[in-house]
Amino acid sequence: MTRITLPLPLPLALLILGVAGFLAGPSRAHAWGQEGHAVTARIAEHYLTAKVRATLDALLASDTDTLTAPDFASRAAWADRYRNGHRETSLWHYVDVEIDSPDPAGACFGYPAMSPGQAASAGPARDCVVNKIAEFEAELRNPATPAPERLLALKFLIHFIGDVHQPLHAADHDDRGGNCVAVLTSSDAAPSNLHAYWDTAVVARLGETPDAVAAKLIAKITPRDVAAWTPRGEITQAAVLEWAAGSLAAAESSAYDLPERPNCGAHAAPELLTQAYQEKAEAAAALSLEQAGVRLAAALNYALM
Repeated sequence: MTRITLPLPLPLALLILGVAGFLAGPSRAHAWGQEGHAVTARIAEHYLTAKVRATLDALLASDTDTLTAPDFASRAAWADRYRNGHRETSLWHYVDVEIDSPDPAGACFGYPAMSPGQAASAGPARDCVVNKIAEFEAELRNPATPAPERLLALKFLIHFIGDVHQPLHAADHDDRGGNCVAVLTSSDAAPSNLHAYWDTAVVARLGETPDAVAAKLIAKITPRDVAAWTPRGEITQAAVLEWAAGSLAAAESSAYDLPERPNCGAHAAPELLTQAYQEKAEAAAALSLEQAGVRLAAALNYALM
C-alpha cells in the first residue's frame, strides 16, 4: 500500500477535515452496515430449525416497532436505528481491545454486572458487546422474561452477534477502531475511513445484494465449519470472548495490514488501499460474515428451542 500525498482541491480538503472532525466525536460507524447485517441474518436463516424459525417469525410478527421493517433481515439492523435515540446504548456495539496492549476486561469496563432484577436493556451505558450478547441471550432464553423485554433482547442479540464479528468492532490501534484513518479505494475515489471501509465497502465487494452474498457464502460453508463454529449450549461471556478474539486477530492480520501505524493526525494523507489489500479484506470479511451467521443461528436455535 502507498500513502497518497497529492495536493488536494480545497473542497476535498475541507471534506476530509470535516469527516475527521465528525469522527472525533462520540459516535461510531455501524458495523457491517445494513447490508452486512442482512447477510448475517440470511445466513442464519439457512441454519435455523423449522421449529425455531416458526417461533422467531411469531416473535417478529408481534413487534409493532417501526424503526425498521419487521422481517428478520431488516430487524438485524434495528439496534443501529435504536441507538440514534438512545445514545446510552452506543458503547454496547463494540469492544475496543488495543492491539499493542490487549486488555479485554478493560475494554469492557470490567464486565459490569446488572443489578438484581434489572433488564439487560436498562443496563449501564459503560458496557460492551461481549457482555451484552451474553445478557440478551439469557433473557431471550428465559420464558419468564416480560414480552417487551424479550423482543428487545431478540433485536439486540441478532444485531450484536453481527457487530462482534466485524474486526474493527473488536480492535483498536489508538485510532478509534479505524474511524480516524482516512483511506481511498482508488486514486480518484472519494475519501472514506478505515472503519467505514470495513463496514460497507468490503461487503459491497462480495456481491450486489445481501441475498446474493449470503447465497455465495452459504455455498462455501462446510459441515465441518458449522461444527467448529457452533457453540454448545448457552452463549456465555467466555464464548463471546472467543469470537471477539477471532475478530481482533482478523483486525491485526487484515484490517491493519498497513505499511505503517495508522495516523490519526488531522492532516494525515489518506491511505491508498491496494488491490491486494482489498482482496485480503474481502476474504477476511467473508469468513467473519459466515461465522456470524452460523453462530447467530446457533444462539437462536438454543434460546428459542
